[in-house]
Amino acid sequence: MDHLAQSRLLSNMHPVGQSPLLATKLRQPRARGSLVARPRLTERLRAGLSRALILISAPAGFGKTTLLDEWLTGEARATPTAWLSLDEDDNDPIRFLTYVATALNGTRESVGAAALTMLSSPHPLPTKVILTSLLNDLADLAEELILVLDDYHTITEPAVHDAVTYLLTNLPRQAHLVIVTRAEPPLPLSRVRARDQLVEIRGAELLFTLEEAETFLNQAMDLGLGAGDVRSIQWSTEGWIAGLQLIAISLRGRRDVASLVERVSGAHNYIVDYLVDEVLDRQPEEIRRFLLQTSILRELTGPLCDAVTGRRDSADVLVRLDRANLLVTPLDEERLWYRYHHLFAECLRGRLAAEQPDSLPDLHRRASSWYEGQHLVDEAVGHALSAQDFGLAARLVEKHGPGLLRQGRIVVLLSWANRLPWSLVQAEPRLGVLVGHALALGGQLADAESILRSAEQALADRPL
Repeated sequence: MDHLAQSRLLSNMHPVGQSPLLATKLRQPRARGSLVARPRLTERLRAGLSRALILISAPAGFGKTTLLDEWLTGEARATPTAWLSLDEDDNDPIRFLTYVATALNGTRESVGAAALTMLSSPHPLPTKVILTSLLNDLADLAEELILVLDDYHTITEPAVHDAVTYLLTNLPRQAHLVIVTRAEPPLPLSRVRARDQLVEIRGAELLFTLEEAETFLNQAMDLGLGAGDVRSIQWSTEGWIAGLQLIAISLRGRRDVASLVERVSGAHNYIVDYLVDEVLDRQPEEIRRFLLQTSILRELTGPLCDAVTGRRDSADVLVRLDRANLLVTPLDEERLWYRYHHLFAECLRGRLAAEQPDSLPDLHRRASSWYEGQHLVDEAVGHALSAQDFGLAARLVEKHGPGLLRQGRIVVLLSWANRLPWSLVQAEPRLGVLVGHALALGGQLADAESILRSAEQALADRPL
């Protein structure tokens, strides 16, 4: 795929003057074929269509998103669904609202259009005004609609929690909010529960039963294990889905089930550490290198992986990993974008840091350069900061910061500035003025005055 097509995929729709939005964040991750039907849980989800909120809360590796995919592509497929996969960058309220409005607008053109116009203003209106517009659009719908907020645990900004609380409190009856999270969200759940407007699915309910584990191991993963081996694996993992999947991958081409199960009994983090080693050690060296180098990326696509690894066939590698069911999840129907299973990615990053720590800055710099070329500033700055290349990060902030100020994205600009060495901010006049204006707009007047004085002094000290 050429870079022009890649850019179109990334850009999607977005308010005029703002950075492009990642289209993959608005697309429901798809499970590989038919894995394990779980009617005992999809019945619970069905009940959510008569409630305001469905909460699916469990640690990583419990199959939260896979369960939701089964329901949304099965029983609930006729209900329009807006999907948003959240990440740490969405703690910026303007960015969060823009993604929510875009996701809703993708289901019905009448929903979110006015909100997107408001968000494109150089001085966006208050959050409640924008949310009220969205809620009025939803109230005008003659049919039901589902809004999914996946990975909600990445949200820590109180202003975003307040926005979701306002949305939930005033949601019209035909709209339903689904929150998928690893941790309890700071939302008024007790109030929603008392009104019988909450369906909850927790970690213990998501664990595979013995029957579900047998279906997964012998049908979905085609291992042909005996009843005793299935029982041992289910017992050792306690039905934890990520552990079952890692064991299944490790068992391909081997029959020493009992010895493997004996070695992986214990806490989930030990199971993952051991089994990821098993999986990595059985890969060809070039695939192992690819997995480690691309683990720094939240999302994977051929051109981006080529830029990071120096390869020219990353798209083909991703297809091979997908076909081998090697813990990658496709993010679009065309299978151009993927992500690693969260636990797998965390372990890969740990191995990369332990084995090749000196490679990390350069890998992040390459990712930053690619993202800037696609006009995805948030991701470009994020990788520059992860590389601890503060000069590169400062140049990106200087270049794109004025646009953030015009968009009212003060939270993001200040969060970037706070990750830069303060001496660098003080020594660069343009950067200092930019940060000073952001601080002033955020009401931090004393800090703004201090940094603006430093910028003035730095400018005076520079030779003409």
